[in-house]
Amino acid sequence: MSTPPPSPSLPLLQRRTMRVLVVAQLLGALGLAAGGTAGALLAEHLTGSAAAAGLPLSLLVLGSGVGAVAVTRVMRDHGRRAGLAAAYLTGAVGAALVVAAAGWGSWPLLLAGCLLLGGGNAAVMLARYAAADLSSHRGRSISTVVAAASVGAVAGPNLLGPAGPLAEAVGLPAPTGLFLLAVPSFLGAALVLAAFLRPDPLQVAKSAALSSEQPAAAGGRGELAVLLGDRHIRLALLALALANLAMVGMMAVAPVHLHDHGAGMGTIGLMIGAHIAAMYLPSPVTGWLSDRIGARVVVSMGALVLLAAGTVAAVAGAGRPGIMGALLLLGVGWNAGLIGGSALLRDAPVSPSLRTRAEGLGELGMGAAAAVGGGSAGLLLATGGLALLGLVAAAPCLLVLAAAFGPTVTADTRLHKHPLQTVRDQPGAPQAASANQPTGLTTTVTGPRRRSATHGS
Repeated sequence: MSTPPPSPSLPLLQRRTMRVLVVAQLLGALGLAAGGTAGALLAEHLTGSAAAAGLPLSLLVLGSGVGAVAVTRVMRDHGRRAGLAAAYLTGAVGAALVVAAAGWGSWPLLLAGCLLLGGGNAAVMLARYAAADLSSHRGRSISTVVAAASVGAVAGPNLLGPAGPLAEAVGLPAPTGLFLLAVPSFLGAALVLAAFLRPDPLQVAKSAALSSEQPAAAGGRGELAVLLGDRHIRLALLALALANLAMVGMMAVAPVHLHDHGAGMGTIGLMIGAHIAAMYLPSPVTGWLSDRIGARVVVSMGALVLLAAGTVAAVAGAGRPGIMGALLLLGVGWNAGLIGGSALLRDAPVSPSLRTRAEGLGELGMGAAAAVGGGSAGLLLATGGLALLGLVAAAPCLLVLAAAFGPTVTADTRLHKHPLQTVRDQPGAPQAASANQPTGLTTTVTGPRRRSATHGS
């Protein structure tokens, strides 16, 4: 009896993959709260300066971006399971180093630990692409995995208060408590993926793609040129980077700003938890919108919301309602940028062999932008307060709007109208010849446009 075709089993494999990814996300996202919330407080505790508060988070996200490049290379050769599990193990090592840094009072060791802690962040973020490997509704699949992270991500900051006595009981500063919880969280996520993410979704997707027509992959340095030559990928990279720049820039020092204006640990945890809920909970809506109205529209909506967040932060001052409003808008705008940008990146008409490299570029861009935002956040806060920080962090999102709408017409005109018009307008060119000559142009230029249109991007 012949082996049945793989297509009928793909829905079953997709459901199984989603269950495993969701469980891993619940555990891994719980550990991320340490770097996002406690890192700023621990930095201020060790240095005595609010200007250094943004460095732990910026290094964490930079580590996530750099680590994602290495992780996607592992995925390309060995699959999602090996790459994601290795990233979580790196995050566990980073959390352990931060605990040691707090015990020894070592500022350099704290920064090194936060850099490695980015491995856990890379795993949580890259899992969204694993969800899309076997899915026919990629926006919704991406959003489901992102939403799954919301449970741990929201619960984590709210453990800041209860975890403090745990850390103090062993002679560590109170903010170290979340890092103590991060170690088993990351280890548990790595174990779940290593044991149960079988068969590997990326390897299944590559096998299925061998029987269908796909664009040829470029080799060597040409791969980068192919990726950056696609306008969907360029817009996706810009949207992902600038959404992260705005979010990290304001979130990195929000706990310090609140603490300096009299907020206690419990209040800080609740407000940051609400912000993180806004980062993840809108995912089903933004994923559905990406599939229905197009990812380009979703990233544009995200840019507008981030601009509103910066404006609200600029006028909030020390008032907690205003700060809370800015944090909520910040989370929603980031979510739209993440889901829309990820859908654009995943749906770009490039060879499957290049997809993991595109994903690594996206995470690297997010990490680099976050490093800039988080690294400068403390200085901006100390110089001009939350008003200056909010405006500077959100203003670059105007570039997303310009890239989403302005260059599209220009690119279409240049790529699709001018070459064909040039052939038709050649002196003495017969009508039949003009119909045959552009065939190569039509195949290479307009073919990807037709495919991308089916994805609603």
